[in-house]
Amino acid sequence: MEEDNEILRYAQELFRQIQPGKREPDTVSWDEGLPLDRVVVRYGEVKLPSGMRGKLTAGDWRPLIASSIIYNQSLYRGQRRGFIVRLVLPLGVGEVPLIFALLQIFHMRNEQATVELILVIPSWILFASAVLSLYIHWLWRSLFYAADKRAAEIVGTATILECMIKSRDAISTLTVPRKHFSLLPGMNQRVRKLEKLLKP
Repeated sequence: MEEDNEILRYAQELFRQIQPGKREPDTVSWDEGLPLDRVVVRYGEVKLPSGMRGKLTAGDWRPLIASSIIYNQSLYRGQRRGFIVRLVLPLGVGEVPLIFALLQIFHMRNEQATVELILVIPSWILFASAVLSLYIHWLWRSLFYAADKRAAEIVGTATILECMIKSRDAISTLTVPRKHFSLLPGMNQRVRKLEKLLKP
């Protein structure tokens, strides 16, 4: 309970600094379903992975909480328009050959048009799905990296890097590393990104 209170105090201080005037977190919970490298701060709650309880000090959680606050609530609201443009632009360009193909199909006889439609429509759906998947993959990772960078400006790059390395090392003793696709960056990837900030 004492550790939870200290973590909550850090979270409230950071929240006042990052999101002044907004509702501060008032509780800390340890979630069994939360991935070991995730911290969630929203809806008045600081949610931490139960598998990491006792692996980090309250001070170690502070930089990770700062990054989570920025990621979830504050930093990117003014950038949504830019994200939409980056998504709509490639889809809009992709519609040019689709429209051209449909115009050609409309001049064909019924049987041939049916075959062409069967080929064109699924191809467009595959293209749009691929673009959307790549965009979401890029967006979610870039948001994490940007949040870590902003958090580094608040708590210090060396401080957040030290805590992330400690967290990464603790996670490696609890799980077997597996190569799998994920929309979100793992702790090791976030550490490598931050290490570049320290390079001259």
